[in-house]
Amino acid sequence: MKIVIIGAGFGGMACAIWLAEAGHEVELYEQAPQLRTSGNGVLLLPNGTGLLSDLGVELSGLGARMDSVDGLYHDGSLSLRVQLSKIAAKFGSPVLVGSRGLIVERMAACLLDGSLRLNMRCTGIEQNGDGPVRVTFADGSEVKADLVIGADGQRSVVRTKLFGEDPAVYLGDATWHGITELPGAFAEGHAVHSIFGNEGICVMHPVGDGKVYWAFELPFDDGDILPPGAPGDTASLKEPGSAVANLRARFGQWTAPGLRNLLDAMKDEDVSVFPHIIHRELPQWGEGPITLVGDAAHVVPPRVGMGLSQALEDAWVLSRALAGGGRDPIARVRAYEQVRIKRVRGMQKAARALGRKTVPAPPWLLRAFGRLLPVTKLNMAQVRGSSNYLNNDLPEEVA
Repeated sequence: MKIVIIGAGFGGMACAIWLAEAGHEVELYEQAPQLRTSGNGVLLLPNGTGLLSDLGVELSGLGARMDSVDGLYHDGSLSLRVQLSKIAAKFGSPVLVGSRGLIVERMAACLLDGSLRLNMRCTGIEQNGDGPVRVTFADGSEVKADLVIGADGQRSVVRTKLFGEDPAVYLGDATWHGITELPGAFAEGHAVHSIFGNEGICVMHPVGDGKVYWAFELPFDDGDILPPGAPGDTASLKEPGSAVANLRARFGQWTAPGLRNLLDAMKDEDVSVFPHIIHRELPQWGEGPITLVGDAAHVVPPRVGMGLSQALEDAWVLSRALAGGGRDPIARVRAYEQVRIKRVRGMQKAARALGRKTVPAPPWLLRAFGRLLPVTKLNMAQVRGSSNYLNNDLPEEVA
């Protein structure tokens, strides 16, 4: 089949690699003039690292290995610990926090030569009867395809063409985040610090080379949403001025390990803002020979920590559904959607449950929670439950 993929993010590139390996004619279109290799740290759970390995992406040097998530109160006292090393051992693949840009570069190197077309903004998709799908672009060109995959992110043109204006809704929080050089023991370690207090939440991840990915979560007013590419906003913070100054004003009294050093080292140019949004759940992700993957289908807030891994999961299931025999290709695409939707719904429910819960429970309750509940086993079950790959869960005719 000739397959056209709109969007060269993680899901789009993974689809292009696997579908080309399966013998399909694949063309990958990206509206930007070059692949986006900027960005911050991304969490790769064992399904994510396993899927990257299957794609042919070398994991060595991709990021820092994470052995635990330490839930700390703002004074540095330990509330709970998730032992990521046990989760990695269970599934036979590491947990990493990697550089988004480096992952993009390594995935791009796995693309078939000539399959990627840059600076091609999709403007229209049309299908008449049983014929091929016609895709048009802003430069006036068009292509025809047997199958179109929308991998074009949260503002997906393909999703809009399928289901009309259906924007993701804001959940009331936002993440101020970035990567900063931070000399010292924390940046060389293998623990995520997730720090809670009345002012909000701060998460710190070593990403290798003496750098730390950090994220502060705070309430965000819907009226203060930034346009794409805007610099860090300060409207929802306590004091006027720079983003870093506002973060220092809010969190400077916290004494958790490494946080004050981080606040001192941060620069305004490090900061970007991501409002927390979520798509409504769809009964299916496409119509006819058109479907969706990644954020175009199921954007969720970064607090869930599964965006990249879930995009790879979509691409893995879809490519294998289309490599199998049996039913016609459109039936196989619908089968892909249904086995993935079952897994994604749990992730979406967890994201909605977290919702606006930026302010944590009292310290005594968090400590009791950490002592009484098997938090590592619960997280292990969550990772497995969200993954088709770890369960070899494929449409029946290709399983």
